[in-house]
Amino acid sequence: MSTRIYPDGADPATYQGLKSIYEFINSDGEYRKFNCGQAAACTLLTQYRVFPIDLEPEPARDVMEGVEDEHPPDNVGGWAGTSRRRVERICRAHGIPVEPVEGEEELRRCLENLRPVMVMVGTEGPQIWKWHAPAGHWMVAYGFDTNQIFLTNWCGAGMPWPEFRRRWQAIVPRFISMCNRGLVAVDQIADSPPIRETDRAVV
Repeated sequence: MSTRIYPDGADPATYQGLKSIYEFINSDGEYRKFNCGQAAACTLLTQYRVFPIDLEPEPARDVMEGVEDEHPPDNVGGWAGTSRRRVERICRAHGIPVEPVEGEEELRRCLENLRPVMVMVGTEGPQIWKWHAPAGHWMVAYGFDTNQIFLTNWCGAGMPWPEFRRRWQAIVPRFISMCNRGLVAVDQIADSPPIRETDRAVV
């Protein structure tokens, strides 16, 4: 379910990035096994105020399904998820063109400047006999500290840097020209919305 997330467990002394981000996940849409690219694009576009921030679940599903209707997963007819080209097209169609981020140093610099970055990492796909087919997963990186990088649409708040680097260089990111690369909005700086009294304290 879409919600605002925070960099839980971040080291306050070394954390750089957004204080929070409104996150879309696969289950907000129709193509739940294949729509992580659409979820990442919706997350980025919400941060840039293309879509209303902090939507309730039902309107958030409408947003996600609207994006899916216009830009569905396209790799292997959609069965292998969403291409880099399709993710770029979603952002461009909503007035937020993106450009490549090359390597970890530039990724960190973007996050320091409060510019969230869409990334693709390798995951395990369907099991065939005793072997798992390679798969990939789109997410939005929104902050980091010394030990981990903080990502949307993931099973935990942060991912240790060694694991992220390994996944970022996996087979599927290589197939779609996203190995050690990210996608960031070209012009705008995405700052967090004003913190309300009801918001809980973050780093």
